[in-house]
Amino acid sequence: MNWTQSVKLRRLDFVLRPYTDAGWDAGTIAAELHSWMLTWRPARPAEYIRARLAQQATADHAAATYELAEGWDEQEASGALTASRPGLVRSVLDGLAAGMAAYSARQAEHGLDDLTGAAAADLVAFLGNPTTAVLA
Repeated sequence: MNWTQSVKLRRLDFVLRPYTDAGWDAGTIAAELHSWMLTWRPARPAEYIRARLAQQATADHAAATYELAEGWDEQEASGALTASRPGLVRSVLDGLAAGMAAYSARQAEHGLDDLTGAAAADLVAFLGNPTTAVLA
C-alpha cells in the first residue's frame, strides 16, 4: 500500500503480527489494507494500523461476548427453523390473526379494505395452519 511505504519493515511486521500469526500472506494483507478504502494518508501509518486492528479486536471480542451471553450456537442457528416454545408462537400467531381481522373490519367500515378476497383467504390460511414452518 502506498500509504504504508514510509514505515520501516520491522515496525510494519510488528503491527501486522495479528494477520501474519493467522497465516495471512502478503497479498491477503494488502487486500485487507486496501479494503479499508483510505482516501487520506495517515501521518503515522503504523500507529493507524495498530489502532484499527485494536478496534477490530475489541469489536470481535464484544460480538463473541454477546453471542456467549445470548447462548448463540452457530450449528443450531444454521439448522432448520424451529420454535423452542411452539405454544408461545401459536399464541402470537393467533393474536396476530385476531388483530388483523379487527383491523381489516375497521378498514372495511371506512371503505378502506385493501385486502382482496384471495389475499385475505391466503393470510387466514397461513395464520390458521398448525403445520406452518415456524412451528416445525
